[in-house]
Amino acid sequence: MPVGMAAMLMAILVLAVLYAMLYQGGSGLAEGARFGALIGLFAIGSFVVHNYVNLNVDAGLTIQQSIVYFIQWLLVGVVIGAIYRK
Repeated sequence: MPVGMAAMLMAILVLAVLYAMLYQGGSGLAEGARFGALIGLFAIGSFVVHNYVNLNVDAGLTIQQSIVYFIQWLLVGVVIGAIYRK
């Protein structure tokens, strides 16, 4: 569990750097939500659906994971947008 938490923290820090590189100005919360939604969609396409196809995971679990991943990364994006200062 500590390794998983450290990996998630590393991923969030990488996303904070990417957000700073892509920031276009405007409301931090709106920009963060847009960024988080894009990251959420990326996570669904690259992890959730990948696991569904390769690991023969149930479709119900895949849908639940898709919802949770999207909300998780959307919230991370909003927090990054709220914290970020040029």
